[in-house]
Amino acid sequence: MLPTLLMLPGTLCDERIFEHQRRSLRGQVNTVCASYQSMKARPLWLAQVLSRLPERFHVAGFSLGGLMALELLRLAPERIEGLALIASNAQPASLISRRKSASLRRMWLDRGPAMVVKRVKPAYFHHEAKRRLHEQLVFDMAMKTPRRSAFEEFAWAAERPSSLADLALYEGKLLAISGAKDLLCPSAWQRAMLQAQPRMQWREIARCGHFLPLEAPSVLSHALIQWIFNKKH
Repeated sequence: MLPTLLMLPGTLCDERIFEHQRRSLRGQVNTVCASYQSMKARPLWLAQVLSRLPERFHVAGFSLGGLMALELLRLAPERIEGLALIASNAQPASLISRRKSASLRRMWLDRGPAMVVKRVKPAYFHHEAKRRLHEQLVFDMAMKTPRRSAFEEFAWAAERPSSLADLALYEGKLLAISGAKDLLCPSAWQRAMLQAQPRMQWREIARCGHFLPLEAPSVLSHALIQWIFNKKH
């Protein structure tokens, strides 16, 4: 039986963010990509996700998806065989993150989702050429996110607790993979996770920003295969 991998997209993203990884893992892993489209109450949504998965599974979360993965770890640590955090972190919400979430909510209400994308997403890419290549996808994913779901995503970013203690207690396979030029989830936050749980594998990708699944898709796909099957770099 193939291992199951739950993939959790980032803020205002959908399953298309993982298109390369899903293709690369086909035939080796049963990938299940969660959708935030119907998320209105986070606890209920998380419970529904867990109910649709086998008893044991791997989970990989990109950005906000990593925060969701850590919440699943708190809910059902015994079911998670491996946890991968992609351009994510285990930091608690800060005053800055709460203000940012409130600002995004107001911007969405006042000027619509297109302005939210225009304002925040370009800084998430390190390569300008990669930004231009993927800007239509990023825009389309955001525009197709329902307002209620988007606001729930913003709220979780503003309310999340620290997950460092959860990582310290977790006994499964752990991977952190991040971009060296990521302005949103910097290297210091990756080192904090490594300090909390020294067993964690950490791979930092040079000349890569926050949108790692789009900027370094092959590197990410290869890292996920190594992590799932316990292969060495």
